[in-house]
Amino acid sequence: MESEKLVRSLCGDLRPVRPLRSLELRSLLWGGFALVCVSIGAIGFGVRADLVRKAQDLGFLGRGVLLFLLFILSTRSAFLLSVPGAEQRAGARMLPIAAILAWIGLVTARGWPDAAFSSGWPCFVRMSGLALAPTISALVMLRRAAPLSREWTGGLALLSAGSLAMLGTQIVCVRDDAPHLLVWHFGPLLAATVVGIHLGRQLLIRE
Repeated sequence: MESEKLVRSLCGDLRPVRPLRSLELRSLLWGGFALVCVSIGAIGFGVRADLVRKAQDLGFLGRGVLLFLLFILSTRSAFLLSVPGAEQRAGARMLPIAAILAWIGLVTARGWPDAAFSSGWPCFVRMSGLALAPTISALVMLRRAAPLSREWTGGLALLSAGSLAMLGTQIVCVRDDAPHLLVWHFGPLLAATVVGIHLGRQLLIRE
């Protein structure tokens, strides 16, 4: 009799739980939303006047491809790590890092020009604006899951949103020299990833 009362009391506190969609579908839905947001934002800022000509530059195209690959890999990794048990998969962490190293290698392969350093705050503002809506939506979606490795999940989420914002900034910004790209494009991306680690620790706790 006591056992039946205990079961009833436990069941009385239960709330209905709606199962999450599959990992692939959630990744695709968020990725599509982020692409729409960044595309609209980049058009709003105004694409660079020489974009058609730059589209024939292999270096420019290579950087764009690597950023889009980083976006895909970090998106997949962030949503994968929100599934309990998946945090042990090393590839979820290493593949985005490999894409970052490849991008840095491509940027620095052309050398370091003797150009005067100039401020790139407009690029910082653009990247922040382009990444805002995707970042918020990613954290909301990931919070509804049950990530055990919250720091990695949060960091990868902001890395994904930031890399796509960085790609959008690339088609707006007219600067292509390595110092500008590393300081004012990659610098904010790195900072956003660090912020994502702290946000993941604080926010990605399912109630």
